[in-house]
Amino acid sequence: MTPSDQTTSAPPQAQGAAPNANAANAELAALRQRIADLEQELETRDTRATERTQAVQSQVDTHEQRAYQTERSRQQRLARIQSGGQWMLAADQALEQGELDVDNALGIADRDFSVVRQSASSDGQGTVVVQAERIRAQIALARDAASRRDVYAARIALQNAGYMVQLARAASLERSGTSNSLLNP
Repeated sequence: MTPSDQTTSAPPQAQGAAPNANAANAELAALRQRIADLEQELETRDTRATERTQAVQSQVDTHEQRAYQTERSRQQRLARIQSGGQWMLAADQALEQGELDVDNALGIADRDFSVVRQSASSDGQGTVVVQAERIRAQIALARDAASRRDVYAARIALQNAGYMVQLARAASLERSGTSNSLLNP
């Protein structure tokens, strides 16, 4: 063989290596594309997972805020029930001592129970609403009786209202209504 013959004809191994190299390059390119596709799919899944996590966290935050507001309202109702009850007791003690000018004390108690009624109504505490209305009705009876100088009737009305205050307090301490307000947007 002449040296020129050696350069023009490739050895049999070199000729077979070119198609293998092309196939390997094509396979490598396909693998790189597959990796890129998988990375893109993973990124998409991560984005969706992050969005879902944020949505769930937002719902949890909303429920926590509602629970906080509901509990705060409940505590304020209990404080108003306590205050109204104390004003009724002060009026009853004044009536017991013969003092008939109890309209101011009963007016304050009535306002307290009006606030209790509104708060309980907005929080879905129907039993508390009913008791607050009954208390207010008894306070009105006591005010009317005191204005007529009927101490006995006024004190009986306040005694009935006192019993209803206990029921309103007990109903406010129950937390059954809070679960419903958490479910409603």
